Amino acid sequence: MTAKRKTFVKRSQEREGAALVEFAVCLPLLLILILGSMEATSAIFVRQALTTSAYEGIREAIRIRSTTAGATNRAQAVLSARQIRNSTIRFTPADVQSAPRGTSIVVEVSAPYKVNSPFFGNVIADRVTTVRSVMVKE
Repeated sequence: MTAKRKTFVKRSQEREGAALVEFAVCLPLLLILILGSMEATSAIFVRQALTTSAYEGIREAIRIRSTTAGATNRAQAVLSARQIRNSTIRFTPADVQSAPRGTSIVVEVSAPYKVNSPFFGNVIADRVTTVRSVMVKE
């Protein structure tokens, strides 16, 4: 009986070593997958915040008697609420109040990814996300 017991203990210890090696191989892959998913989700959030900001800004800009400052403030309010930093908002034409009815108004909202990434902004340092929205002035 002692021979069987020794064989069982030996096989058990060999399996623990194999499990440790499997864990050491899989852990980096799992971490890369998890952190990559979090970073991709963060990038989607930044893009969606810029899209919402551009939409709100253009909706304000196309209204009768609206000003560029008012439209910029509305777009900036969305960005501030979503904590997007270092953004730029640009309207074409620059003075939306003097644009005649039927004119296409364009707004571009941009933000660098480096300062808006909670994780790996330094890895993707040069990426700037830009969203463009076009509507016709009322």
